[in-house]
Amino acid sequence: MKSKEMKKLFSFDAETNGLWGKAFAIGAIVYGKNGEELARFVGRCPFEGKINEWVENNVLPQISDIPVTSENYDEMLKKFAKFYLANKNDADIIVHMGVPVESSLLKDMHTSGHIGDWDGPYPLIDLAGMLLQANEDPTSVDNYIKKYGLEIRDFGSTHNPLYDSEVAAKVYLHLLQKRG
Repeated sequence: MKSKEMKKLFSFDAETNGLWGKAFAIGAIVYGKNGEELARFVGRCPFEGKINEWVENNVLPQISDIPVTSENYDEMLKKFAKFYLANKNDADIIVHMGVPVESSLLKDMHTSGHIGDWDGPYPLIDLAGMLLQANEDPTSVDNYIKKYGLEIRDFGSTHNPLYDSEVAAKVYLHLLQKRG
């Protein structure tokens, strides 16, 4: 089966209060077919409940420059859903290791009524499988970036959702290019 030509690339990432907790930061970047940035989303809301110790030590320092943009989780979801719906058409929608974090975000957007039954990404492309198929470490897009010397804009580092979105996009495009 021949795949469709990618017209846009929609890469997104969320940071959650532990792997199974609610998101408190979301980043997404939409790229044109030539790799130019077309749109960007960044959102953050206050924590609900006790902050996970690992998140406090490893994630919060990476997102200190992202201001709180929403009063609560539902408001952040609603804003992201609006961005997602406006930018998803004709796009390859990607994540890296999207279960449970990004898949939960999509499910919550649907459960809360911010997206409809047929608004999910079809398909949601997870880079982990692509990396495994390419004989690369499926768990680390950062190692892939270093291995191939791919350039990333300065969005901080891992656990900043804009950085993670950018890295996933660069890896995806590089894997497609290698595939030919």
